[in-house]
Amino acid sequence: MSMLLDTGIRISEAEGLDITDIDWKDRTFKVYGKGRKERLVPFSRSLEKILFNYMEMRGILETDSLFVNIDNNTFRVRGMQQAIQLYGQAAQIKGVRVSPHTFRHTFAKMYVMNGGDSFSLQKILGHTSLEIVRMYVNLFGTDVSRQHAKFSPLERL
Repeated sequence: MSMLLDTGIRISEAEGLDITDIDWKDRTFKVYGKGRKERLVPFSRSLEKILFNYMEMRGILETDSLFVNIDNNTFRVRGMQQAIQLYGQAAQIKGVRVSPHTFRHTFAKMYVMNGGDSFSLQKILGHTSLEIVRMYVNLFGTDVSRQHAKFSPLERL
């Protein structure tokens, strides 16, 4: 859930992440979005610590999938959706939708509210619509990472 909040990636993109998709040095994920389009998504120092702890607990497995279930198989979208719903129920969250996509919307909203710009947000979320692209300018990867470090919702909780 921390990863979804910190990066705004889609749940299907999280399912597709392999350990080899993490660039620890640059703190980015190589994400395959809609249409298998590849993009680099930055992550915060807070998420880096969480991922280090997770990787320690995960251990070395036969699968390269980053997220695994209790059987050490790829943690699928449906399982992630169910887990998030159960956490929402346990936290007694009512009156709002508790879903993976809610994290994406929350990321975008908090990113902008914390001062993030629409240009880097567009790159992070992987929006490719011609209508949206016309409103944004292309940023270099380092600019996107710098913006993310500055405006990460998880860092500001």
